[in-house]
Amino acid sequence: MTRSYASAAAFRQALEMRLRSVAQQRVVQIQGLRLKLAIERLLARLFHDPNPPWLLKGGYAMELRFRPRARTTRDLDLTLVESVDPEALARRLVEVHEALMNTAVLDLGDYFEFTIPPARNELAAAPGGGGVFSVIAKVAGREFARFHLDIGFGDAVVGAPDRLHGDDLLAFAGIRPPTALAIPKTQQFAEKIHAYTFPWTDRENTRSRDLVDMVLLIERGELDRDAVRRAVVETFGHRRRHMAPTTLDSPPRAWATEFPAMATEAGISTTDLDEAFSILAAFWNRLRPFDGSDG
Repeated sequence: MTRSYASAAAFRQALEMRLRSVAQQRVVQIQGLRLKLAIERLLARLFHDPNPPWLLKGGYAMELRFRPRARTTRDLDLTLVESVDPEALARRLVEVHEALMNTAVLDLGDYFEFTIPPARNELAAAPGGGGVFSVIAKVAGREFARFHLDIGFGDAVVGAPDRLHGDDLLAFAGIRPPTALAIPKTQQFAEKIHAYTFPWTDRENTRSRDLVDMVLLIERGELDRDAVRRAVVETFGHRRRHMAPTTLDSPPRAWATEFPAMATEAGISTTDLDEAFSILAAFWNRLRPFDGSDG
């Protein structure tokens, strides 16, 4: 049975009761549920247009793919599949901010309001640059949650987007969960392996989460190896930072400290760093050989 609410304050009171109940049922922290709901109400707006200019990627795409067993993330990542001249990046970020604000103010009957200031940092990791935005979600005039939104330019996306569905936390109010368009799971693997194999010279690779996510994709993503290979070739060739390696190097030993907790949360088959790497290496070796033309 669904209910309508006379005011935002009445809705928020009912929402808080609902979240406490769900947190008890799922044995999770209520703050985590609040964050996820805020992120997904923004997603509902970002993907309200059936032909949005952006696609979902990163950790939250993984969470939607594999919920309830996936690695927790506190940020949202989007990509715009376009190339941007470095000299025009600042202007393009202003335009993107305007598009975000126009989208964020959509009234979807959920009493959520979003404030998104201009980008506070540039996103260096994206192939064509990007920006980091802070998002503040409010309900009934009071802050509900806040998170970061990273938007990058220039990713090479191979294949049709995946349709991913959010959590049904607002069913009590008759509000459907969002559906987001995301980069294909094969593309997500390709970007993870690109980050894993990047030859850092000034510091050690600290992205232990990528190994967790790749094993999760291998074990539960039903990846097509030929599609993965095409995505890998396109990603490495498009970014032109390093070549796809024939064999993979073992992960840094420092990862062994934090890896077990993330592996447990994601529900992959092992919490042992070496065993997880063996799963990744075996999958990589089953792909058709890579050579210098692939990078």
